[in-house]
Amino acid sequence: MAISNRLILFGEHLENNVLFPVPHRQYVFSLPIMLKVYFKYDRSLLSKLCLCAWCSLLLFFRKSINLESGVPGAALIIHTFGNYPDKFHPHVHLIVTDGLFRNTGTFYVMRKVDLKPLEDIFKVSIFKMLKKEGKINDDLINKLSQWKHSGFSVHNGVRIEKDNNKAREALSQYIARNAFSQERVTFLNSSKIIYRSKLQKEKDKGKNNFKVFNTQEFIAALTQHIPNKSFQTVRYYGWYSNKSRGIEA
Repeated sequence: MAISNRLILFGEHLENNVLFPVPHRQYVFSLPIMLKVYFKYDRSLLSKLCLCAWCSLLLFFRKSINLESGVPGAALIIHTFGNYPDKFHPHVHLIVTDGLFRNTGTFYVMRKVDLKPLEDIFKVSIFKMLKKEGKINDDLINKLSQWKHSGFSVHNGVRIEKDNNKAREALSQYIARNAFSQERVTFLNSSKIIYRSKLQKEKDKGKNNFKVFNTQEFIAALTQHIPNKSFQTVRYYGWYSNKSRGIEA
């Protein structure tokens, strides 16, 4: 698949101007289906979703390394799409240092840890935020809390070693990708469009890897992912924040 100039430039920017030569991981924070509708119809919540993910990660790192004054560096991008553009799927991708910096610049590498506590911290943070915003109540919180699989998830399976510049740049390009790819679009005629999606999981075998849209459906699917005016899709936190890097916001 061809990589656009925008993604190339973004990857080069992160690698050359933001990321330090230390190990990094990709973190992905996802929400239960039942809660996604609130973020679809109130886009201001997307900024709060980013902050919930970052604050949860910061607390988890500090507790895991036992370094209350340390901070990781994180570049965060909010996505609202999944395999198909018709689904509104708000989730957060981060490139995060695999450890903490102290004010002196000393770096403490993160040990391998269970992510379940981080998922729980994130879940509580989202519940607290949505309740404060008047979107949910204690009854829904109790209901979701009792589910065996709550729908909240945190993954960090991709780790990049400190000297792997190409992998950091490639991951930067991946998390900054667009909501849809022109290469997956086929026009059957003037009113029918096929959008293909790559099947990635074993459980997807035997399933169709495409959807058919009429023109109006496809336009509606794409336009729901257009961010609000002045919305920041890329955010920098901790050691990578604008303040830490001496950049005026």
